[in-house]
Amino acid sequence: MSHHTKDMVRVTDATERLAHWLLAGSCLVCLISGLGIMFQSWDIIATVMGGLYATKWIHTFSGVVFAFSLIYAFFMWRKDCAFEADDAKWIAKGGGYLWETSDLPPVYKYNAGQKLFFWFVVIFGILIIASGLVMWLWNPETFSPAVARWAYALHALSALVIGSFFVVHLYLGTIGNPGTATAMFTGWCSRAWCETHCPRWLEERDKKA
Repeated sequence: MSHHTKDMVRVTDATERLAHWLLAGSCLVCLISGLGIMFQSWDIIATVMGGLYATKWIHTFSGVVFAFSLIYAFFMWRKDCAFEADDAKWIAKGGGYLWETSDLPPVYKYNAGQKLFFWFVVIFGILIIASGLVMWLWNPETFSPAVARWAYALHALSALVIGSFFVVHLYLGTIGNPGTATAMFTGWCSRAWCETHCPRWLEERDKKA
């Protein structure tokens, strides 16, 4: 066994990484293009994207990619992101992020914070897709003006929630937790990282090896 294999653990495969980056990339493009469409004072976004008409189509097509990526991600990660009894204890102790603690329950592959992020993206992702479809297909014969108004409000609210979680996720996956980002770039993390962040999963993996 090589020194590299001893010190590093493969935590994601190519399919997981592709699904993650399609979802994250399409989400980011949707958020940026949506801001360019919503706020005239941010017209620099539309200018960079080739004009308002082009920005609207970029927003639409990235939304389609986001929708299919979200469906795929849901079926891929829903099992690992199912909540367990110990997740409440993990949350009560702030996951070790907010203050130091030495008795966190051992995590499987994803901690309670990551699970919450996943389910918030799923729930508000569904809302943003459904409301986006209403906005895209709206005419007086298909949806009433009241439905359209609700769609615009839900679309903006969902974008705010997902955008906020996106920023937190970006921070915790990079600066907040050094060594985490490699899981989605190369698929590998250090054994020490796994022993800290997903000890139960690592133990099960070692038993199967």
